[in-house]
Amino acid sequence: DRVSCFKYLGVHISEDMTWTSHAAALVSKVRQRLYHLRQLRKFRVSQRILQCFYSAAVGSILSGNITIWFGNCSAQDKKALQRVVRSAERTMGTTLAPLQELYIRSCNSRANKVMGDPFHPSN
Repeated sequence: DRVSCFKYLGVHISEDMTWTSHAAALVSKVRQRLYHLRQLRKFRVSQRILQCFYSAAVGSILSGNITIWFGNCSAQDKKALQRVVRSAERTMGTTLAPLQELYIRSCNSRANKVMGDPFHPSN
C-alpha cells in the first residue's frame, strides 16, 4: 500500500517532500488551541495566564521540530502559520515573536549544543 503522507515523530512527511501537509496540520491544531485562548480571554484571566497558556498550548506546537521543517516551507505555508500567530497576538493583545525569529533561535540553540558536545560526530 502506498500513502501520500505519513506522520513520523510528530512530523507529517509527504511523498512529494513538501511541508504543505505538515503546515496545514499545524495550522489546524493551533486553531483548535486558539479557541481555548479566546475562551480564557472571555473569562478575563490575567495577561500572564494567557501568555502561559499560549506558550504551553500553542507555542510548543509551532516550535516542535521547527528546525526540521520551517526552512523548507513554502512562502504560502509560512504565511498561513504566521497568520495564526497574528490571530493569537490579537486575542492576547500583545506582540509575539515571528516564526522566523523562533526558527533562527532554535537553529542557533541546536548548533551551540552540537558545538558544545565533544562527543558529537560533527566535532
